[in-house]
Amino acid sequence: MRHGLIGASAGLVIVLTLLGAGPDAPTNEVTVLDERYGLRTAPILLLARPDVQLDLQLDPKQIAGVRTAIARLIEEVLGLKHKSGPSVVAQRRAIDEEMTHWLSLNLSDRQLERLRQIDLQWEGALAMSRPVVAEYLALTAAQRLAVDRLLASQRETWRAAGLLSAADRENISRSALALLSRGQKELWDRLLGPPCQFAIGGRVGTGPSRNPAAPHGFPSRPAVKG
Repeated sequence: MRHGLIGASAGLVIVLTLLGAGPDAPTNEVTVLDERYGLRTAPILLLARPDVQLDLQLDPKQIAGVRTAIARLIEEVLGLKHKSGPSVVAQRRAIDEEMTHWLSLNLSDRQLERLRQIDLQWEGALAMSRPVVAEYLALTAAQRLAVDRLLASQRETWRAAGLLSAADRENISRSALALLSRGQKELWDRLLGPPCQFAIGGRVGTGPSRNPAAPHGFPSRPAVKG
């Protein structure tokens, strides 16, 4: 399934990631903060993490290219920080498209597909709120509404505390997974692929909650483009 790094609502993803993370976001180099674990993050920023670089087996040239690309995108985003209006929306979309284009040019097909899996693992079970993922899992209207409520609760917790604790993230993920049928849980696990060994706060984790009975392979359903 090609669920996509950038969805229909992702025109603000890189902007929210870089500017919404706080006023002290660096302007020349970004390492995705551990505190954002469990929150949707611009995929190119995940490539700044050594644990993700190791999983994708990025070579030195790719790593250097990631740093340069991130610095350029941040500069463009910061130029929009105090602007608004239709033209800014178009410029934000152009930044997302630039990010997607860079990823397509500089990652192999295998790396790009793996980044899609890691992108979902980083966000956790609430990635089911993405329309294309919800469609792939065949979520009912009631399930989608329940996931949206959990997402709203997660955002409220993050805004109040400034981060999501491991317990918060796990509880929310388990609540989201509890909404799924057995078949949907198996599809979700296949969608994630093998666990990425994220190093969060010096500790190595294995990504979001899973159905232990499901294999960690690639999706078996027909590909869905997004």
